[in-house]
Amino acid sequence: MDTRQRLKYIDVLRVLAMIPVMVCHYTRSLEYAGVGFVNKILPDTVFSIYLGGVGVAIFFVISGASLMYTYDGKFETRKYVKKRILGIYPMYYMAWLAAFLYLFYKNRGFLSDVPKVKILLTLFGMDGYANWYGKNFYLLGEWFLGCLIFLYILFPLLKYAITKHPLITGVIISVIYIVVPYFYSGTIPAENFFVFRIPEFAFGMYFVYYKPDLKWPAALGTVIVLICTCVFNITFIPVLYRNTVVGIALFIIVVYICKYIKCDMFYRICRCIGKYAYAVFLTHHFLIQEIAYHFNGIVFGRLENYIMFTLYVVIVAIASKALYSLNGVVVKNFK
Repeated sequence: MDTRQRLKYIDVLRVLAMIPVMVCHYTRSLEYAGVGFVNKILPDTVFSIYLGGVGVAIFFVISGASLMYTYDGKFETRKYVKKRILGIYPMYYMAWLAAFLYLFYKNRGFLSDVPKVKILLTLFGMDGYANWYGKNFYLLGEWFLGCLIFLYILFPLLKYAITKHPLITGVIISVIYIVVPYFYSGTIPAENFFVFRIPEFAFGMYFVYYKPDLKWPAALGTVIVLICTCVFNITFIPVLYRNTVVGIALFIIVVYICKYIKCDMFYRICRCIGKYAYAVFLTHHFLIQEIAYHFNGIVFGRLENYIMFTLYVVIVAIASKALYSLNGVVVKNFK
């Protein structure tokens, strides 16, 4: 599989992962805001897992794949850390500050009784991840950001292990993934604990490292797996394992399909949309929550729900484009 093709499928998957996350947060935000609706944009559950979990699982796989592709050659820890910091925190700080100032104005002051020292969690992007341990200054980003940061921290170690000792590394990851969750009793749910999301992240790394040329039996096998998740009741399987299977299966299918899609316009569109994925991730949940509260007590008909969803997408797109552009200016001047 050539380099150009690998880049293309990552762009496509990034867009594909954004859709279920945006849709599930749209539905949940309407419910929390007391807005009724006669139809849903997409079902809450697909492939026997929560709709948002589909997008998150794909994001973990492509995050590992993207990093492994980017750092395919000589690895320099200092450059890696600098790039990760600049790639995560400036945009996060700007989005968080904008949300904070908006709520400060809306609520006519700072109403939180959270200990001020917990601002350190926000400083490190861990407020959403630490929310299970008590209220803090979390406004956006959710648990996924903190989980991903931990995986980024582990990446240099995983890269060394996978490239130097691929078999034993795979065995260790598999044993931890299969055995440990049955004894895990931490505050953070197992499916949100970063240690148990390593298999998805590592699969993307292994895939890019070995560059397999997928054949139709592999694609057919993953299609059959996904069909089984839809046809049979497999809820007896812990959701942690279902998430991983679905994320990896969709990754394989999209990679295979992209081998036969030759439309450059399609890939350019995916690349254009995909580059805003992080900005969308930071803005969409906060924005739909604030938009939804305006319609408290209203019951949307089918057409009204689609109009509302379109409005939500447009507002998120505008905000994300502005955040992405501002971040580009800030990071450039910082460098």
